[in-house]
Amino acid sequence: MATLRDEVMINGMRLRNRIAMPPLTTNYGSPEGIVTDEIIQFYKERSGDVGLVIVEASAVRADGRILPGSLGLWEDGQLAGMARLADTIKKLGAAAVVQINHAGARGFPSSGEMQGASPSGIAFRPDVAPLTINPAQIERLVADFADAAGRVAEAGFDGVEIHGAHFYLISQFLSPLTNQRDDRYGGDARARATFALEVVRAARERLGKSYPILFRFNAVEKVEGGQTREDALVVSRLLADAGVDALDVSLIAQSSWKELEDQRFLVASSAFSKKQPAGANVALTAEVKEAAGLPVIAVGKLGEGDLAGESVRDLPIDIVAIGRQMIADPDAAGKILAGKSREIVRCEECMTCFAAIWSEKPLACKVNKSLPGAARSA
Repeated sequence: MATLRDEVMINGMRLRNRIAMPPLTTNYGSPEGIVTDEIIQFYKERSGDVGLVIVEASAVRADGRILPGSLGLWEDGQLAGMARLADTIKKLGAAAVVQINHAGARGFPSSGEMQGASPSGIAFRPDVAPLTINPAQIERLVADFADAAGRVAEAGFDGVEIHGAHFYLISQFLSPLTNQRDDRYGGDARARATFALEVVRAARERLGKSYPILFRFNAVEKVEGGQTREDALVVSRLLADAGVDALDVSLIAQSSWKELEDQRFLVASSAFSKKQPAGANVALTAEVKEAAGLPVIAVGKLGEGDLAGESVRDLPIDIVAIGRQMIADPDAAGKILAGKSREIVRCEECMTCFAAIWSEKPLACKVNKSLPGAARSA
């Protein structure tokens, strides 16, 4: 019977236990996408007990950042800071992976050829005009992802995660709601996965067979016309065949359409609301594992009670990710592993963290006033 304390191997990458810290957007990076002392402090406080740390979404292009303080891997000048971050995490015993991403039309307003990149021109915010990209631009983006993946390895990280969830660019291609193309990048679930698969294959070619590649994607999108469970299972098999080593299974938990000055745009979130039950995505994650035959990471308020342990004991879940609870209490993973869950300083699910981020402020928390960027969020 599996327990949280068991080791896990992902293509040669050893995890000392089955708890991961998922990629948590902090907005603590510099305007140039460089690691800051605040970033180092945030990860140092949270790497001492978990088996795996997945560093927050780091942009493959300057015009693909989620926020002004997002980290970057689009140029070699960002490598020294990333190497320092990888070293910080690994010295504390956790495996270190960094997520690479292009935010597409969900990115903050900036300049650049791929600002607002989109498969079909669907808007996600009123201040960013979506840009329907052509095949030549898609080809350049594939190369950008491969270059960034190469920098991940050069910086000394143990693995890379490609971000294909949460309606950022790759996710927009995967979803039937946002991908309405009639070329080879659009159509059924298999065709909509073309861009994602090209990114994976380019990264694999750059990194070689023995370097771990993870892929994060949505098991389901809770919006009319979004990606279904059946779509996700098809995509999971394709990703496994393309060379992905593990699947980080998330979802779109809530979404709505809004209008401002006659412009319609989609607002979506991966965060479970207070009303949604903890562990609601675990069963879907188990289905993905069965379909793809790869190690899987489950997420969704799993820091509550004994849910983390139950998930790996009762279902074929390899790793559980604990996100917001690790913001509120950096020692949450250690307390869970020690059987002291009742001592965890509880996340109140107040969404202060998300409110700060989407106001383009540094990550903040109502419960944890000592976050590195708390003073700048005030």
